Amino acid sequence: MADDPTATLRLRMTPEARDALREALAGRPAGSGVRVWVERGMRPHAQMMIDRSSHRDVPLTLEGVPLLLDETSLHFLRDAEIRYHRDHHPPGFEIVGPFLPSVLPVAAPAQPPAPSAPLAPSAGPTGSTGPKDSEHAAIEAKIQEALKNIYDPEIPMNVIDLGLIYGMDWNDRGELSIRMTLTSPGCPAVEAFAEEVTRTAREASGLPNVKVEIVWEPPWGPDRMSEFARRQFGYA
Repeated sequence: MADDPTATLRLRMTPEARDALREALAGRPAGSGVRVWVERGMRPHAQMMIDRSSHRDVPLTLEGVPLLLDETSLHFLRDAEIRYHRDHHPPGFEIVGPFLPSVLPVAAPAQPPAPSAPLAPSAGPTGSTGPKDSEHAAIEAKIQEALKNIYDPEIPMNVIDLGLIYGMDWNDRGELSIRMTLTSPGCPAVEAFAEEVTRTAREASGLPNVKVEIVWEPPWGPDRMSEFARRQFGYA
């Protein structure tokens, strides 16, 4: 007997989402369910729709709601939670978890947040021998949090927990440079990846001058991942 691909999924659903999905399925033909799949990319996100089941689906009944899952999306859905927000305009669903960034401005889940990989100590302004000031540290913290919503194009994990951000450096004009790498020098998305990190860092910090420098030394390896990422991928 084949292993159940949903056995370690640990997908959850809030009571509000359960009630809303049951209501949406009411009166639908037999065999209907909620199709859930993940659109991949640097900002992977889950999609949902009411659909008829097919032989290609991985079926799962959660809180009495029949779900139709895409097998290639199962890893992204591990430990995720389906939520419904009536107070948004318009009301809507979101699915968030360790492998899916939040796409709505809602409070974080009740469980403790996953630890992130520590960044290399940042340098203060050029020529300074002391630690950087608290304002720089606060800006870096905002950027680090925002970058958790950017995922490697090939590995379902955010760039912070993957350890792709090597450090942040300030010059004497208050301009910030972010040193980052990729898991492979041959990644075809290197330019788009750098542009996305630059845009996200500028938006999070409010700084007009943020630059991203792609570096390959030291080379990236699994040892650079956070403890959380290593656990998820079986390295710890």
